[in-house]
Amino acid sequence: MWRTKRLQQLSTERRCSYMSAKPTDLARIQEIYDVIVQTQRQLGALSFDKARFLHPGNDQDEVLAEGFMNRVLRVTEEVGRLDDELASSYGFNTAGASGVRNRLAHAYGDVDAEIIWAVIEREFDALLSSCRRYCDDVGVDLE
Repeated sequence: MWRTKRLQQLSTERRCSYMSAKPTDLARIQEIYDVIVQTQRQLGALSFDKARFLHPGNDQDEVLAEGFMNRVLRVTEEVGRLDDELASSYGFNTAGASGVRNRLAHAYGDVDAEIIWAVIEREFDALLSSCRRYCDDVGVDLE
């Protein structure tokens, strides 16, 4: 019985830490940075492009596309929770991020993949730049 309870607790802890927003702005920015860097690296390594994202041709591509959508959800969750003053100072669009996050979290499959790909393709680089600028200003190394 103890083992079952502990496994349930570990499962809950993992699930909560996976999707819940980080407790501080610095932790949020580190999460944003790490998830984007990982996503960009994997997109390149897998040669996963817009065509495969928008029109998965097989089960593997479908799973990958869903995984990358989840990454966008994670990033937008963290961006949307940044302090308003910090976000404004460093160019984080919290309102836009929250809108995308809410659509991903609550649309139940009715998501415009073109918009999500645009976030990956255009917004991710801008977010990385904002993360770097903030960390440079506070003297933190993101790597």
